[in-house]
Amino acid sequence: MNKINIDAIDYKEVGLCCGLELHQQLDTGKLFCKCKSKMIKDGTKPDRIIKRKLRPVYSESGELDLTAVSEHKKDKTYVYYFYNDCNCLVEADCQPPIRTNPDALRTAIIVSNLTNSKLVDKSIIMRKQVIDGSNVSGFQRTTMISTDGYLDFDFGKVRIDKILLEEDSARAIEKTETESIYSLDRLGIPLIELVVWHDMHTPEDVKTVARNIGQIFRITGKAKRGLGSIRQDINVSIKNGNRTEIKGCQELDLIPEIIRREIQRQLSLLEVKKELEKKNIKNFTLKEKNLSDIFKNTESKAVRSSLDSKKQIFGFLIPNMKGMIGYEVQPNRRVGTEISSILKVKTTLKGLFHSDELPNYGITQNEVNGVKQRLNLKENDAFILVMCTKEEIENVKQVIEDRLNQLLIGIPKETRIVTPEGNTEYQRPLSIGGARMYPETDLLPIYFTKEILDNAKKEMPLSVEERKKLYSTFGLSNQLIEKMVLDNYAVTFEKIIKVNKNLNPTQVAVFMLEDLITWAREGSIIIDNVFAEDLIYFFSYEKFNEIPKTKIKEVFIDFMNSEKSIEDVIDDLKIFSKMESLDLEKIMDEIIEENKEKIIQLQDRAQSLLMGRLMAKTNGLVDGSKANEVVKSKLKNFLEKQKLIKH
Repeated sequence: MNKINIDAIDYKEVGLCCGLELHQQLDTGKLFCKCKSKMIKDGTKPDRIIKRKLRPVYSESGELDLTAVSEHKKDKTYVYYFYNDCNCLVEADCQPPIRTNPDALRTAIIVSNLTNSKLVDKSIIMRKQVIDGSNVSGFQRTTMISTDGYLDFDFGKVRIDKILLEEDSARAIEKTETESIYSLDRLGIPLIELVVWHDMHTPEDVKTVARNIGQIFRITGKAKRGLGSIRQDINVSIKNGNRTEIKGCQELDLIPEIIRREIQRQLSLLEVKKELEKKNIKNFTLKEKNLSDIFKNTESKAVRSSLDSKKQIFGFLIPNMKGMIGYEVQPNRRVGTEISSILKVKTTLKGLFHSDELPNYGITQNEVNGVKQRLNLKENDAFILVMCTKEEIENVKQVIEDRLNQLLIGIPKETRIVTPEGNTEYQRPLSIGGARMYPETDLLPIYFTKEILDNAKKEMPLSVEERKKLYSTFGLSNQLIEKMVLDNYAVTFEKIIKVNKNLNPTQVAVFMLEDLITWAREGSIIIDNVFAEDLIYFFSYEKFNEIPKTKIKEVFIDFMNSEKSIEDVIDDLKIFSKMESLDLEKIMDEIIEENKEKIIQLQDRAQSLLMGRLMAKTNGLVDGSKANEVVKSKLKNFLEKQKLIKH
């Protein structure tokens, strides 16, 4: 078999079709309760801990979801960290949900309008079964908002299949063989799910569409920021294959590489299928053999560790597969890796060894020869070694056998997840929507009344070009304009400038685009917890322009990290009272007296020195322009007295 050249793929020839599912968190309150969409710092002690077991249920059509059944077989205990700051009984599944968050619903309608989508007449909220532990209840609430939209691109029209509004899942903290620990801070945050039809036929097309839709989310001013706030799932298929769903594509620039590598994997699996057909292999039926005695004196650390923990070494003969288990399907991933990754998901095993890679990993040629002899390997046969208990081997055998038989199909239908380098690996079977869904009994249907639609119409955001024109009238630099037009704070910025016309727009823009990020990196604030209403309230303070610029950071951080009003923060910091007690003339005279010799030496150039001394002595409580006036005046008088100014 020839290795597929990732750089020589003709996308038209292979019949590439790609679809997209974008999930955007919204910066509103939670979807079905009144809690804030607030993220908790890792390591924070939870206020409560909840433990659950989850099991699959039948859908409205009487079907069981394969993914739910697969997760249930793991028999895991799910542990949830509950925080009073952002959780209530709704997240704990101990209280029915309240009505859908109107702000989130309005944003979903706005996105529907921006994508030419048609609103449904009535939306019934559904429960989508999810029992991997990421939802305490065992389901995720989701509701259809619109369908049949489209966007036009240079390469053609791209159909928007549907737009849904749903609640985000809990955030994974730690997973072991028996337990999965989740934080409930993220659970219930509104998500817009936007499904793009498979109208994209090159990897770059997919990136272009994802970027454009990301911009649509952002101009609403309600999109959350930060890593993980927008997630892209890619559906990839080629001729003679099946749809593969790829989850976890968070980096826009990595999307083309992910797709290229997935095409390479699918083409490689079709090559394997052809080779198996040539060999006339119709079916794989495995039988295990206990080979532990062959490795009783092994130098392999992995094998020795397994034997010491009472596990045994089992081998499987794989007829006519020599060289095929080691066949590369993606960079640094082989057919053996495909089998290994599904074993990691469906069993407790961490991997496997196969004949195409041995001797290696401390396993010697003598041990390999012993395995071949015991399994009665012929010239073209291969073998697989696994390390597990006697109780596990039947399940392990079934998983390996099933995956080998899928090679006869070519490309199996499945959901995969992205690895850091851009490869994909097995996550779970491909879910069938209908088998997962049943109606939510605690919430009434949503009717899109005239009032709801009118409110959404009033909140329609400016386009990028309209924003550029408006921001230029504010006096913003071109650099700030380019950064602000697609920033999540853009709508908030516009509202702030409209409410408080005395503000300096450039100062507000720098605060949002640069200062907040700097303070977040320092650990002074959590930027995900800075909400639009906080910023609007902060900048609407009537004496805002009187706060010294050097104290803005201190005031804002104290305000964000406490429950105090701006007035109380400023009173506690005694900013205005300290400013009133300052005698700038006297302080400046003292500074000049202390620095006479330096001033005489520097003359006019002493201004920056004196400015620094003044700001230090007043602890930054003096407005810069006012301080500058005093410095210039006092310096001029001093130099005139010293007869150092040339007239």
